[in-house]
Amino acid sequence: VLPVTPAVVEPLPGWVDNMNGPTGVLIGAGKGVIRSMICNGELRSEVIPVDIAINGLILLPYHNSLAEKRPLQIPVYNLTVDDDKKRTWKWIMDVGRDLGKKYPFEVGLWYPDGNMTSSKLYHTFCVVMFMWLPAYLIDLLLLIFGQRRFMIRVQNKIAVGLEVLQFFTTRNWDFKSTRFEQIYKEIGATDRKIFKINTNDVDDYEYMKISILGGRQYVMKEPLTSLPKSRIQLRFMYVLDRSCKTLFLVGLLYWVSAKVGLIELVRNGLQSGK
Repeated sequence: VLPVTPAVVEPLPGWVDNMNGPTGVLIGAGKGVIRSMICNGELRSEVIPVDIAINGLILLPYHNSLAEKRPLQIPVYNLTVDDDKKRTWKWIMDVGRDLGKKYPFEVGLWYPDGNMTSSKLYHTFCVVMFMWLPAYLIDLLLLIFGQRRFMIRVQNKIAVGLEVLQFFTTRNWDFKSTRFEQIYKEIGATDRKIFKINTNDVDDYEYMKISILGGRQYVMKEPLTSLPKSRIQLRFMYVLDRSCKTLFLVGLLYWVSAKVGLIELVRNGLQSGK
């Protein structure tokens, strides 16, 4: 079982109807909700576009029905993309972050600036500080103002989704698809056009782009006409994010300086100089 990603061609480029798997991570990170993920960036991803997977499932029994002799043993096929098309998780996350800023989602919770790490301790710290605490704070404010709370529920769903996906992003997988590739070589040009199962002609960067736009349109129901407005909102969130971080660091530096007596030392030095 592999994580399924948005469609390459059918029924529409980038089509997807749920937030499971990598799609949910791209949307959650683009909305600023997901701030951390456990992932070994050097491992190669084992994912497959939904239309490629479905075409493969249709093609296998069709192809086997044309065989003159039945095999003595039931053949096993691994439906996966070619080894050369398996990008590392780091490449996927970096490109996804870059495209998420070029084609931002509407009204995110915060500026999309999350990270991936292989350290469970650092990941736990980031999840508590930047995901759960803001969720409780937002729900508390919603309760005070008499609005419906939702952030804790969202974070619970994200936690479940990340736990499932992290099973794949922290382990090395090597599914060989020799038999599946052989079928592609044996079928004719017409069947190759009808049952697209080869992704060698797909540009990976362009596919990531249509995947993000697909999640935006088909899952979040955000039209492409709202992109200019979303870019303005993203610039505002960037300024707010950097301002808050700067104020936090300045405040922390001042507190530490006061605790170790540096502020008092500087003040006395200035007074003695006068």
